[in-house]
Amino acid sequence: MLVLFVTLFIVWKRRRVAIFFVAGAVFWLLGSWLAGPLVRLANLGYDAMNDPRFGTRMVIIVLGGGTQYDRHRHLIPMGDSATRIDLAASLYKRCIETEKECVVLVTGGNPQRHTQSEADLYGGLLLDAGVKRSDLILENKSLNTYENARNTEKILRSRQYDTSVLITSSLHMRRALLTFDAFDLHPQPAVAFIRNPKSWWVPHPEGWIDSNSALRELIGIVRFYVWRWIGMY
Repeated sequence: MLVLFVTLFIVWKRRRVAIFFVAGAVFWLLGSWLAGPLVRLANLGYDAMNDPRFGTRMVIIVLGGGTQYDRHRHLIPMGDSATRIDLAASLYKRCIETEKECVVLVTGGNPQRHTQSEADLYGGLLLDAGVKRSDLILENKSLNTYENARNTEKILRSRQYDTSVLITSSLHMRRALLTFDAFDLHPQPAVAFIRNPKSWWVPHPEGWIDSNSALRELIGIVRFYVWRWIGMY
């Protein structure tokens, strides 16, 4: 959006003042009042925790959500991604306790070019949380949701399973399920973290972060349907 306004400002010289005030108003609203409605729209249908159904042979799919360094330069899951690991470990424990066959598949490459991929980092934390090494599958090449779904389908193609669960955040869930459905994978949603819709009267840093996250997912959903229409899915 910033690029769009900058481009208009450069190209449309006679309307620079108007463009400046429109851009200011838009970014003011994105950082204040619009943040809540955008998050609410992106969350639609996945704004509550749910309890997935367990099958005899179950696959728990964990989508990577990024990595970052803490102040001690230790690599850790980015943002709310740690909740995905916690939920996967919890579901795995419940699955094992009922004597069912359960596999945890973590999918996520290294788009930030850190010392470990998302899958490798999350996988180590899942092992620490009690997941057996023999029940853990790491897919560490995917760089986006499309590749998460494509590479997961390749792995599961040769495996026998009755039900699957997809773990990600509330904002990301709708786009993720659409993408997995396009590869004929139909997992149950398991929301690990719900983004709380909040608005402010004046711009707030969290408002811009929330608006950016929600808009990225909403635009991604529109892009999915465009790509499907032109045959890319």
